[in-house]
Amino acid sequence: MASGSNSNYVMCWLYYDGNIISNSVIGSTYNKDPIRFVKLLFNLKFGGLLDLLYAKLFIDPSMYKLKVLRRVLNTTTNKFVVAPIVDDDDVEYMFESLDGSGSKVHVELYVEKIPIDTVQNSNDMIQCSKMGESSKNTSTSHNSQSVQGENTSSGSSSRSLYMSRVDSEGNSRGSSEFRDDDIPYYRSFDGSSMVISYKEPIMQKVGDLHNPAELTRGMVFKTKEELLEVVKRVHIANHQEFKVVRSDPLTWDLECKLATTGCPWKLRARKRATHSCFEIMSTKGPHTCLNQSISQDHHNLNSTNIAQIITGLIAADPSVSDKVLVSTIVKEFGYTPSKKKVRDARRIATNTVYGSWEQSYQKLPLFLNALQISNPGTHIDWYFKEHDMRQPISEVVRFKRVFWTFQPCIDAFAHCIPVLQIDGTHLYGKYGGVLLTATAIDGFYHLLPVAFAIVEGENVGSWTWFMERLRRVVVAERTRVCVISDRHAGIISAMNNPAVGWCEPLGHHRFCVRHLAANFAKKFKKINLKDRVVAMCSQLTVAKSNLHWNALLAVEPRADEWFSEINPIQSTLAYDGGKRYGIMTTNMAESWNNAIKASRKLPITALVTSLFYKVVSYFDQRRVEIEKQSINGNEFTKHANQILAKWIKRASGHHVRLFDRNTLVFEITTMKRGQKGGNKQIVQLHDHICTCNKWQTYHIPCSHVLACCANVGLQYTSFIDDCYKLENARKVYAGHFQPILNQSDWPSLIGFPLVLHDDENVTKKAGRRKSTRYKNEMDYQALGKGKGTSCSGASSSIP
Repeated sequence: MASGSNSNYVMCWLYYDGNIISNSVIGSTYNKDPIRFVKLLFNLKFGGLLDLLYAKLFIDPSMYKLKVLRRVLNTTTNKFVVAPIVDDDDVEYMFESLDGSGSKVHVELYVEKIPIDTVQNSNDMIQCSKMGESSKNTSTSHNSQSVQGENTSSGSSSRSLYMSRVDSEGNSRGSSEFRDDDIPYYRSFDGSSMVISYKEPIMQKVGDLHNPAELTRGMVFKTKEELLEVVKRVHIANHQEFKVVRSDPLTWDLECKLATTGCPWKLRARKRATHSCFEIMSTKGPHTCLNQSISQDHHNLNSTNIAQIITGLIAADPSVSDKVLVSTIVKEFGYTPSKKKVRDARRIATNTVYGSWEQSYQKLPLFLNALQISNPGTHIDWYFKEHDMRQPISEVVRFKRVFWTFQPCIDAFAHCIPVLQIDGTHLYGKYGGVLLTATAIDGFYHLLPVAFAIVEGENVGSWTWFMERLRRVVVAERTRVCVISDRHAGIISAMNNPAVGWCEPLGHHRFCVRHLAANFAKKFKKINLKDRVVAMCSQLTVAKSNLHWNALLAVEPRADEWFSEINPIQSTLAYDGGKRYGIMTTNMAESWNNAIKASRKLPITALVTSLFYKVVSYFDQRRVEIEKQSINGNEFTKHANQILAKWIKRASGHHVRLFDRNTLVFEITTMKRGQKGGNKQIVQLHDHICTCNKWQTYHIPCSHVLACCANVGLQYTSFIDDCYKLENARKVYAGHFQPILNQSDWPSLIGFPLVLHDDENVTKKAGRRKSTRYKNEMDYQALGKGKGTSCSGASSSIP
């Protein structure tokens, strides 16, 4: 870096007692020859440089201040310009620029001396002007004071006002003393002058480079993170990549990722002491590299950048699908990130919106309170770990359970089919737990979640706690409600507990046939056992059910002992008595659990938020569907109309014989169709009985009843259950939800304890995440482990 044999200094040409003049060919020059040559050590600071100049030029520092200008070649215009040197950063930059330039001979400094008394006056003579506008020399303090007054009153416009120390020709615009700690200094983008902002620095905003421009020397950024964001956007937009060479709190050095192939691009930024912001000190380039590998992802696009884009989507819907997120990312950056980046970005965005897992537990009471205020009638019950230990509730408690339901859901269930499906699904969060849900069914055969609870797990205590509140708050005075579930011991115990309120005749407990068949097949492990059990339980008449039962016994004689513990009323449709409304499984509840699968990975407050918005969305969708059918003139729901249409077609072929006009007893002979038909059924209209059992099961007139009504001129619509009427379905969704207050407006909870998570319930551990997908024979073949051990030919192992 030095011209001499010693490499710790550089030669300096000093120009003094002259004027800077402009040359149209070479740019700025001096009208006198160098007065002398001096050595500048590379560890020299600004104060040392001033001392050296005072000594070499024999100037009295008590009488004069020095204005130091450096003559440097502007590579853009290929002309010489001058730049002031006012602090240690400028001196250091002067030495650093020698390393990047082709010339390593010397530096040229222009020195002017200004009397002290002139310096004092000039502090009141600084003119403000906009960036890029030339200003006239000022000589009176009155003008400067008036401009400052205008600037002060202009508010945000002061951002665009600057005070230039020298013009593009290097001529002075006032005093040489501009050392004010409150006014930061900046280089202009073309390097021709040093400018300072008035009161606050002019920052390069990330949004300003939404359509990225070139990175140039002199750009200033409030933080290192903002600089990083802009540099990334520029490289992503230009399909280029960089790597970090050096990074510390004060310095950030970059180079092209393909620097080893000869690409010269480099960038260096420093945190300047003069304004405490990051400034691009030097750039070298442009990129000359050509990325040989074609990739849909970008090396410099990380999860943090992605999180900034998707945070708004996460705030609007915490369970938004990865597909929607990826589509947004591709639209913003033009690249498709990996699944891991999207997953990590979702986590960062979720934490930004809802806080960490720990903070989410503390936030939950505030959110539910705000929800309760915005939506009156919302019912919330808490159960803390201290309740188990029979300890008094203090200011800090450990979370164990929470139950909640919404007033529109409570009102809706009064008009739904009197059937509830209950089920629990595991949460994937850091602290685990189980979400219990009670799902109702409307006249369209659509699911409607009506009550929720987050508990520590499925056990007798948690199910009893949930079912008691479901009975008291949601079902209330309604009786003969059928509950369909699996055969979990906790559910059976709660349903048989008189104190809970579900014993006959207040309620009816039925088992999900799908779970029942799966348990049976798992016990005996024979081919097609599951299908045989489902067929037996789904028959409408006792005679047909017995036929399938005998066929099952022939295949597996031990079935008699296994089913002896199960009441046929709870398992078989033929013995049900119409309590199920023909619903044999908990598929509705399972569908709901699948619909909220993404939400089950969220922190607890985000989970509750997501469930609230999901229910709101269901209500809105159903109202639209009801209005469409109402406009078409329908009296009953689409589900009921489909069943009626099928049975009306069959009724036209039935032969009807009236036995008693007063009691309306009929004998129906069905039409013979091949090997089917030709059967006789007895219909008693007054008693709502048909021996086919379809009318009693589905609560919609079967084809035999429709034929009888046509025979005597009765309207069959009076025999259809009210829950299938369109007017009743409108009442189901008559309730309305209200938006929740903004978080900053949530009221504080006075007297409510601080809720903390339960450390004993941590489920997330170090290591690879466990897969939840069922493996099949192809997976085992790929691993070289055969097809598995299941008798059905499909693997039964769950990883």
